[in-house]
Amino acid sequence: MSENTPDKVNDLLEAAIYNSTKAWDAQSKYFDDFIKRNVASFATLSDARIESLKAIGESQSFNQAFEANIAYEQGVRDEFRKMREDNERAWTDLERKLSAIYGTTDSSEESPDY
Repeated sequence: MSENTPDKVNDLLEAAIYNSTKAWDAQSKYFDDFIKRNVASFATLSDARIESLKAIGESQSFNQAFEANIAYEQGVRDEFRKMREDNERAWTDLERKLSAIYGTTDSSEESPDY
């Protein structure tokens, strides 16, 4: 005789629904925050570009203009590095949350490359 009673099936379904809801919440928060982080970074980059163009326009020599552009480029690299690190931390946090929800500890799957 099967050990799957209606109560056990009901409990399994309730657990699956509960876990799916928690996973949905975690994933929704991840993507919401992902969009906010990236939009904030691009807004910062836009502001930095406007300021660098002003500095280039006000430059009295080619060297001043060149240095203003180099400073902007370094700021871009720093901002993209920060954005990538923030996104990687958020991804790791999401993986940890989903593992806790579903009770998995298999870390043999690699994180995606950004």
